[in-house]
Amino acid sequence: MNQTRRTFLIAGGTASVSAVAGCLEESDRSTDSSHRGDRRAYASFFTLSEFTRAVVGDAYEVDNAVPSGQHGHEWQPSVDVLPTVVESDVFVYLGVEGFQTWVDDAVDRIDVDHADDVALVDAAAGIDLLEYDGAHGHTHENDGHSHGDGHGRAEADGEIAHARSIQAIDLIDSETDERVADAHGDHWHGGPLAVAVNGSRTLEAIVEDEDGETIDPSTDRYSIDVRITGGDAFAAVDGGGDHVHVRGDGDGTATLVVQLLVEDEVVWESPGLDVRVGDGDDGRPDGSADDHGHSHDDGEHGHGHGDGGHDHSHGEYDAKFFSDPVLAQRGVEIIRDRLIEIDPDRESVYTSNAADYLEQLEALDDRYREALSDREHDHVLLAGHDSFQYLGERYGFEIHTPMGLSPDDEPSGTEIAAAVEFAEEHGLEYVLWDYFDGPELAETIAAEVDTVVGTEMVSPAESVVEAWDEEGYGGYVGQMVEINLPAFRRALGAR
Repeated sequence: MNQTRRTFLIAGGTASVSAVAGCLEESDRSTDSSHRGDRRAYASFFTLSEFTRAVVGDAYEVDNAVPSGQHGHEWQPSVDVLPTVVESDVFVYLGVEGFQTWVDDAVDRIDVDHADDVALVDAAAGIDLLEYDGAHGHTHENDGHSHGDGHGRAEADGEIAHARSIQAIDLIDSETDERVADAHGDHWHGGPLAVAVNGSRTLEAIVEDEDGETIDPSTDRYSIDVRITGGDAFAAVDGGGDHVHVRGDGDGTATLVVQLLVEDEVVWESPGLDVRVGDGDDGRPDGSADDHGHSHDDGEHGHGHGDGGHDHSHGEYDAKFFSDPVLAQRGVEIIRDRLIEIDPDRESVYTSNAADYLEQLEALDDRYREALSDREHDHVLLAGHDSFQYLGERYGFEIHTPMGLSPDDEPSGTEIAAAVEFAEEHGLEYVLWDYFDGPELAETIAAEVDTVVGTEMVSPAESVVEAWDEEGYGGYVGQMVEINLPAFRRALGAR
């Protein structure tokens, strides 16, 4: 399939930036530190730095933790950033566990050791986030959601018995009683699982249903099994009762999937957990420590996902509310109100600055409503990670994606086939793709659908690349106006 002109926005071009985007880029994205105050705000990713800069104006120097060109959700720091965070006066982040795992660790450590050094601003506090549990037309194989009829099935007494909906799974090292990894929704926290060459690990699997009740796999009705997929690790695995056994026979990597069985039928599978087999200099397996120097296997962070400290859990809730211009306004208001609490002497400054930016976001909402109101379709196929659930909710269309929320997700053949069927069923002419995922999957799907005539690039508006900045639409509003709106208009057949 031929790609459309907007596919090549990343290479630069002559796009004319609208007034609503242009004035914001000029006023809110200035990096001239000579006009900034001596106070510093540190934002965990691009969008929050945009919102914060719009509120504080010249009162703060605002830093974005994520480098230009890097995906805000996926990016991980190569060194411990806590010293940089605590040197700031304010740390702005989203309190959605697992959205940025390094933020989870930083906030926990600040709470314990640096509460007096830096003020925390959770820009998602109080926002009613959408649950990500398959209820929006998304079914993802091996991502922790139910399969088939949405519940999982097993034969019992000649009738269909539905397995309980699985909410979470923890893997506990049977030797140390410490958590190795846990999955809530579509991805794991705490991996990869490290195994020494010629060594083995036995892990207890603790499975919880949607009501928080522990399922007992040691009974004769439930059991745990495992399988290895992909990679080149020489690893052997087997399950039994409520335990998982992993043995490493040679250097390499692989992916482990935990299965829950009811009377020998698989009713649920976990997302894939990376396994690394190898020996490190310290006697522990290679890969047992991350770039921070902290071991995920031994729980040095003291960070238990799913316990206190955060309002939401990623995998259970979608953090990307800012794809909706209306909820983006709410995020700005939350930052404004929290900054007024922290620094009441500048209340009038924050209120005035925020009002100007909120007016621009209101105009953005109006523009989307007008542009998408008269359209041919109410369905969109996005061959990338699900970054636009809130946008679809706001403007009344369904977004189907063969991938989940996590940047680590990869679609199965079944999911790709379902995406092709979705496009054919709704007679879609365009397949969208996320710049940070690349166009390959969209092109694969487009080639299989007779009605599709092209692909269109979108941006999750949580990161920026240099070319967009150079062309004048690198900011949040610029991306929403110059990249996303034309793409969704075309995908929806808007007139």
